[in-house]
Amino acid sequence: PKPAAKPATAIPSETEIKALLAKNTCTACHAPDKKQVGPGFNEIAKRGYTSEKMVELIYNPKPENWPDYATPMPPMPQVPKEEALKIARWINSLK
Repeated sequence: PKPAAKPATAIPSETEIKALLAKNTCTACHAPDKKQVGPGFNEIAKRGYTSEKMVELIYNPKPENWPDYATPMPPMPQVPKEEALKIARWINSLK
């Protein structure tokens, strides 16, 4: 028998999240705990966005939310919603 599926609210493992962040080019601009081109994932977590709101912001970023960054995040509509939700849940686990 195949293993049971993870619940939809499960936080991805470190291996899974590293693969998702690399695949979707998140790490080109973001790091876990420091400012790069974009804010660190830990800084994003401090904003208190719901996972659903974070997905919305992945698809339609609001540069005005991050005025201290010179390069606005481009919309990322190519990120599958399921993957965006996993990334958002992981970011929220960093609080």
